[in-house]
Amino acid sequence: EVVLSSLAPSILAEQGVTEYYALELPRGTVFNTPEEIIEADPDVRRYTIQSVDNVSDLDVVIVSRHAGTVALLQDRYPGAQVLDAVTPDQIAGKHVIGTLPPHLIASAGAYTAVTIRDFDYTRDGDLSGNELAERLIIADRPLRVVEVEA
Repeated sequence: EVVLSSLAPSILAEQGVTEYYALELPRGTVFNTPEEIIEADPDVRRYTIQSVDNVSDLDVVIVSRHAGTVALLQDRYPGAQVLDAVTPDQIAGKHVIGTLPPHLIASAGAYTAVTIRDFDYTRDGDLSGNELAERLIIADRPLRVVEVEA
């Protein structure tokens, strides 16, 4: 069985997935139908998901462009550096809290995914306030994503 997914690695890990393929998509890429994805024929990369037992010795970095999400995460991780755009070098060896594509997550020392329950951009748009706070999900455990070279 092969898993091809755009889900956050934390969600895949909860489903028992330890190895998967992810589409390599430039930031801002939007597809409206499966046919559009097939026509675009994006590259895929293979990853493994590993658990991380201890992150206490890693610097924490919050990665998000959404002001409401940043505010909620800063309450939980006071003093963490906030980045709205990242390079692999900026997050290398750090505990990243936020939402990133797998090719960037692979640079982090550990990663804690932040997702929004049942989010659909066409329906939800830009959430804020209590609705954002109620639907924001911070993964229970950090993980590491490692690219598997072909």
